Amino acid sequence: MAILVTGGTGLIGSRTVRDLVKGGEQVVVYDALPGAGILEQLLTAEEKSRVKIIQGDVLDLPHLIRTVKENNVDIIVHLAALLSAEVDANPALAIKINCEGTVNVFEIARIFGLKRVVWASSMSVFGTPDKYAEEYIPNDAPHYPWGVYGATKSLNERVAVYYFENYGVDIIGIRYSMVYGAGQARGGSGILVRELMLNPALGKPGKVPYGDDDIGWLYVDDVAAATVLATKVAKTKTRSFTIGGDVRSMKETADYVRKLIPGADITLLPGYSGLSWKFETTPLEKEIGYKPQWPMEKGFKEVINTTRKQHGLPPV
Repeated sequence: MAILVTGGTGLIGSRTVRDLVKGGEQVVVYDALPGAGILEQLLTAEEKSRVKIIQGDVLDLPHLIRTVKENNVDIIVHLAALLSAEVDANPALAIKINCEGTVNVFEIARIFGLKRVVWASSMSVFGTPDKYAEEYIPNDAPHYPWGVYGATKSLNERVAVYYFENYGVDIIGIRYSMVYGAGQARGGSGILVRELMLNPALGKPGKVPYGDDDIGWLYVDDVAAATVLATKVAKTKTRSFTIGGDVRSMKETADYVRKLIPGADITLLPGYSGLSWKFETTPLEKEIGYKPQWPMEKGFKEVINTTRKQHGLPPV
């Protein structure tokens, strides 16, 4: 049997595939743009032999069905989606990919009686902090989606419950916070990573937005670990879980980068992101068994040193 990972060559997908393979799983990657560059760096030759990469669109239901059937897939990890900026640029396409594509995955799980689907929801299903009385937004709090992207994820959560209640399809959603890591090319955190970490790592100035804010930094290896755990646990009571990041002020993060790279030219631009960063994560910890392993300091240092290594520079 095999685990199918849609979007498996992206930032989160590549680490999830790596961890699944290292755990002894046979993995099939299904990706519209299967540039395996990150995967190539993460896997040994033997591990690569246990990964099959197939180019495919989640909107192509017949191709997705064939892929599941021909490869004896029993679990799907569904990570393929358009992210916030891409959604804003083409909302109609985003609704098709993010919603119709996700329903395709759920429907295949129903048809074939798959063991489980684990899929990527988002903390953007929740609104701005002023929408909630609690400092830490409860896992089961009502949704006030942030933008069209958040609305697509909120709809998918409702559809997942429908498939679970009406057909018994075992679906677990994980609401990722702001994920960051080396090799990042997409997503709203890309600008922050570039200006706060990558530019200083290479001796370039960084002009960092949201300088007055606190940000929840969620390192990609923690995300992958939680995702893999969700493929293995017994049936959970909760259908969607929030995974939070390490909440730190932008001043604290900038000061830490300056400590690693003395003389780093970092300017914090005034302003706030307007997003929520503090979330209750007890259900994820109790039902999935997840414990974060990457505090901000460890994750930042990893990203900076990976970047420096790629450019022939010594570690900090």
